[in-house]
Amino acid sequence: MFLIWLTVVILVTLRYVFNSSIPGANEWIVILFVYATSLGAALGFGKGGHLSIEFAVAKVSGRLRCYINLLQTTLLCLLHATIVVLSFYWIWKTGHFLMPSTGLPRWVAQISIPMGGLLGLVFISLRFKQQMKNASQANPSENGSKL
Repeated sequence: MFLIWLTVVILVTLRYVFNSSIPGANEWIVILFVYATSLGAALGFGKGGHLSIEFAVAKVSGRLRCYINLLQTTLLCLLHATIVVLSFYWIWKTGHFLMPSTGLPRWVAQISIPMGGLLGLVFISLRFKQQMKNASQANPSENGSKL
């Protein structure tokens, strides 16, 4: 993010002070932002910072709560796997087109999507493994059911 900020400051200074610019720098800012977003989202999963709605799950305890968490993690895994598969198809179809300013092929930016998806899958798989362990250790009598 610092590199993005620094590039923007340099571009603004060049544009308004020296009436000049760096060709292709705007595209590099977009590429860096896409990488930061994709990889940052995956790292968020790794730190447990994914989006979730906890008010319903918080009312449930014991083994049922573990099963709900496993279902959420499974759905996240399926979502990430779908993103990875579809993004490779998207890159295969459009990645050879060139970006206008830099002349780089579009796959240079597009590859960040499956990279983030694969990294997210790794973190989600680690969480799933931990949740399976927690589910096997949960006490079924905590919530009064025999699950």
